[in-house]
Amino acid sequence: MTFYPSGSTYVLKASGIQTGAMVDTLGDAFQIPQPYNRCVALLDVTATVTDATDYLDVYLDWSLDGVTYFNGVHFTQVAGNATAIKHFAVLDPANPGTATFNVTSDCTSGVTKPSLCGPFIRPRWTITEAGTVNAAFTFSITFYTQ
Repeated sequence: MTFYPSGSTYVLKASGIQTGAMVDTLGDAFQIPQPYNRCVALLDVTATVTDATDYLDVYLDWSLDGVTYFNGVHFTQVAGNATAIKHFAVLDPANPGTATFNVTSDCTSGVTKPSLCGPFIRPRWTITEAGTVNAAFTFSITFYTQ
């Protein structure tokens, strides 16, 4: 786990190809210093070389203690025949809202729980292989604090 000052850029997953079916593959956990005003996460999918029925799901999970993690972001699902695409999520711990969140399950595709932030973050991804064994997605995840 690495500690960085606020106002930093974190490469949660360096650009690289991921192939074949994967379920809940975990990236490295990072400790993010508090306080920060808001965070922006960027999923940059630079290549998809597979079938339309193969999918990439990318999540960002938060933890208060570095042990138990809760899902705070589920980027929009990317189909295997999609063009290069970027998705971003804005998280703002200063805007807690007025409702509780169920943290026992993942967000649905394209959903962010903007106030679910903590001092620890880790990326997670799943590749669904629907047909022939040829799923291949090239992507990176970058996280910025402000």
